[in-house]
Amino acid sequence: MRGFFFILLLIVGSSGSWAADDPQTTQLLIAAVTLGEVRQVEDLLAQGVSVDSKNQAGRSLLQLAAFNGNTYTVKALLAAGADANLAGPRGSTPLMEASAFGHLEVVRLLVQRGADVNAADQSGNTALGLANRGGHEPVSALLSELGASETAPDGNAKQ
Repeated sequence: MRGFFFILLLIVGSSGSWAADDPQTTQLLIAAVTLGEVRQVEDLLAQGVSVDSKNQAGRSLLQLAAFNGNTYTVKALLAAGADANLAGPRGSTPLMEASAFGHLEVVRLLVQRGADVNAADQSGNTALGLANRGGHEPVSALLSELGASETAPDGNAKQ
């Protein structure tokens, strides 16, 4: 994985453009987050790339790291000020991503940083509902302890 990142770095870096608002630099940050390359993430954030950048599908950096269970990357993004409740195009939050895949430590980090345990996506899924469907009992137990609901705020149960 590291080899891929460095090849990408050479290709994009050869353009000579490293402005913080440069789309290529943002793509480098997305790649680093996806690969869990914490040092590169921290370096690019220090250069001014937005911590709330999104990929082409509209998923935030924090969503990508939470989905992958990259605890150290999640910590780095949160330390840089990432919004723990920034939802993707269908309303899915980083907490929902981590819960759906049973990433307990990531769930803990997100909740400590104010992630809404009762947020629901456009389909009415909540973090607890996704954890339950995935059979992730430790995540379900933590979310239940924190008062999370398996139903959307409008009261509809998930399918």
